[in-house]
Amino acid sequence: MRFGGLVLLCLLVVGCAEFGAFEDRRREAGQIPMLGKSTDNHPAICYNPLWHSIEDLQPLADEACARTNRQAVYVDSDHFVCRLSAPSVAFYQCQ
Repeated sequence: MRFGGLVLLCLLVVGCAEFGAFEDRRREAGQIPMLGKSTDNHPAICYNPLWHSIEDLQPLADEACARTNRQAVYVDSDHFVCRLSAPSVAFYQCQ
């Protein structure tokens, strides 16, 4: 019985996690400065390498660069710097 409760709890927690890739444009509510790694010239896309490849992230990076009428070019990636459900980040440069 205890094991089943633990499994159910784990499923509920995982079900609430966001596994989709997203641009890291975090900021404190009501504040102008950004806390996330993404800027208009250098988008940063958080993702989980178990579910997404670098190629899957290109449309999100292009969308971020489209705000300044440019295209994204992949630069580098880093791991274990974003959320637990999306621990990796891919860095792009708008050109």
